[in-house]
Amino acid sequence: MTPTHKTLVVAGFLLCGLTMPQASYAISGCTNARLTGTYNAQVSSASLMNVLNTLNPTTTSTTTSTLQGGFGNNTNSLSGAVPGLGRYFLDGNGNIDGVASGGVGYATIGSYTVNDDCTATMTLNSGQTFNALVVAGGARVLFIESDASGAGAVGELDIAANACLFNGAPQTFAFNPFGAQQVTTSSGGTGGTTTTTAATFQPTSALGSITFYGNGSFSMKEWLFSSGSLQPLNATGTYTFGMNCSLQLTFNAATSATTGSAATTPSPFQGQLVSSSSGFVVIPNGQNFISATLTAQ
Repeated sequence: MTPTHKTLVVAGFLLCGLTMPQASYAISGCTNARLTGTYNAQVSSASLMNVLNTLNPTTTSTTTSTLQGGFGNNTNSLSGAVPGLGRYFLDGNGNIDGVASGGVGYATIGSYTVNDDCTATMTLNSGQTFNALVVAGGARVLFIESDASGAGAVGELDIAANACLFNGAPQTFAFNPFGAQQVTTSSGGTGGTTTTTAATFQPTSALGSITFYGNGSFSMKEWLFSSGSLQPLNATGTYTFGMNCSLQLTFNAATSATTGSAATTPSPFQGQLVSSSSGFVVIPNGQNFISATLTAQ
């Protein structure tokens, strides 16, 4: 074979290699051990599903498991029952641990199975089941509830600190929740007719920051959109951090130094820290709630 022929043969092989379909490689190598540690749960669709359940009380059973069980608002959660949020320990062997019934000691409250391709299934002893994907090397789990009562609730589990010890230095977190505000309207009631009430919803959202001063007090600056208008709101109050990374905020009553009226002063709301740089909060909103992510500034 002449050098020219050899060159043509090699070029042919290269051309074939470039034009042949490329092999695809799926993620593999996941096992139950990929999920080990304390995880905080956020049911991101819980607020929307609560609105739908309120608007369609006779045709929808949505949120029964989402708001009264599952990974959110679960009495077996390590951080207590908080709407849309939870905290659990995954032991690397397929067991989900939480607080035992009655709040005494710890117990296995569910199980999980991680497949080689990083898909997973999760089951709680209270009956909820989930399909899941393990991402970020096991630092996060995306899930969708697969039992009928969950109506496809979605959310995530994020690896979290095993315990939270606030070092006393001031720290500021930003947040931007959005959702719907329930408004009750009445009709009828004149001329002997019966008064009827109906729940309607208006959009509500906020952008703001909270500074924790390390001495149990905090201040908040916020732009709040509610009842069709945007207004600034400055507020102060007290907070408590639990060893289980739970967070409780209590707002002081509105004063002359507070921008906005007492009606717009936030109600006490709860949350939990994932780490020193992030967390989740749940904000009561009338008869509903909206959730938000805390991000350290």
